[in-house]
Order: sequence, then structure tokens, then C-alpha cells
Amino acid sequence: MYFKKLTALLSQVFFVILILIGTTLIFHNVYYTPVQIVGSSMEPTLFNHEFGIMDTHEPALNTLSRFDIIVVKQSPTIDRYIIKRVIGLPNESIFITSTGDLTISNEVVDQPFLDDLTKEQTCINPNVLGCEDTFILADEEYFLLGDNRDGSLDSRVLGTFHRDQFVGKLIAIEGVCKSSSLIDLNDNNCPSRAYGFPRFYL
Repeated sequence: MYFKKLTALLSQVFFVILILIGTTLIFHNVYYTPVQIVGSSMEPTLFNHEFGIMDTHEPALNTLSRFDIIVVKQSPTIDRYIIKRVIGLPNESIFITSTGDLTISNEVVDQPFLDDLTKEQTCINPNVLGCEDTFILADEEYFLLGDNRDGSLDSRVLGTFHRDQFVGKLIAIEGVCKSSSLIDLNDNNCPSRAYGFPRFYL
């Protein structure tokens, strides 16, 4: 009698777990949008050919915080997408020293995702935007940088990004795209996937 009750209880628990997993997977696949990392501009945070999910809904894009990682259109008129980190928010002033120290509206801001060498590469060219000269952001303007400061095309050269250029906020990296063909990977698709323990960027 006891064994039958235990079996019935375990069956019910197992069924509930299956329902929860199924609901989570449906939510994951329907609510979020897949994203693949192309290039090295966000190393060592994100690596070429990694894949994950982003939130493209207005609530996420309207409540961005400093250091969030987002996908944006490189230009308002060109459908080319890049992924960068939010550094400066609307109406803030940006100043980056020759050693890469960041000042936002006269307050020094730590950049814990950068090591000293990478930080020092931010303003190797002092003539780019934000370096050695204070730059003030307007309404709905954002200053975006890649974590690979010596290998990123970002606001230093492209200028500020407008809210209308935002595509999605990175939520998680889930694995790496695999392929026997280099062409497949360079074509920015993901023919097969190797999942790993997810890294969240909430």
C-alpha cells in the first residue's frame, strides 16, 4: 500500500516537472530571439560563433542600464547588426583618459569587465569620440563600446547610437555553433549547436 502511494506521488511530481520544463522551453523559444556572435569585438566576454538569446521587446529596450550588452543596427540606413556594451546613457557626458579610465558626468566609473591592458587600449587614438575630450549625449543617444577595445568598431568611430537602432538586449549565451564547413559559420548561421552551461547577462 505504501509503495503504491509513493509511486503515485513520484509520478505526479515527475509529471509536474515535465510540464514545467515544457513550459520553460516554449517560453524560451517563443519569447526570446536567437542571436549568434560574429567577430571578436566583444572578447573576452563574448566569442566568435557563440550563440544565445536576446530580448527584443520594448520593456527590455526601454529600461537599459549601463554595461548592458545589446544588439544594434550599425547604421540607421544599413541592415548590418553589431553587438556592443552600453557605456553612456542619454544626456550624460563621456570622458575617457589616455589610460582608459572612464568618467561619466564627472564621476569615475569602474569597468570590472576590462583588464588593465585592454582598458589602456581604449584611447590609443586620442582623436576618436569620447577620448581626451568630453562628449555630451543628447536625448535617446547612447555611447557603445566593444570589450575588445583594440579590435572594436564602435561609438569612438561610428558615433552615438540612437534608441531607434536598438534590436535586442542580450540575455544569455548558451553554447557554440559547430560546423564541418567554415563557409557555413562565415555565412552567419548555426548548422549545429554544442550547448554548454549558460552565461546570463541580466
